[in-house]
Amino acid sequence: MSSGVRPRRSASGVTESGMDALRTRRCECGAIDCVAVIAVTWAEQDEVDHANGRWVVLPGHEPQGGRSWRIVQETDRFVVVEVEEAQS
Repeated sequence: MSSGVRPRRSASGVTESGMDALRTRRCECGAIDCVAVIAVTWAEQDEVDHANGRWVVLPGHEPQGGRSWRIVQETDRFVVVEVEEAQS
């Protein structure tokens, strides 16, 4: 019996499934009017989510809130930035 879920085939013809499957995620730049959506794999998202102070933003978007930040990874689909968290 089939589950009915079909692996996604990328433009290059490679089947993507599991941790390599693309999913959408909202840009984390923090701009109140930003509605950008980014395509990331589960593996890419997992890597960023497990690193404190790292956010995924659309290329060209800068993190808002007046905190300092630096680019730690760039792809054609997204940029990972490390943001200095506010000290209390």
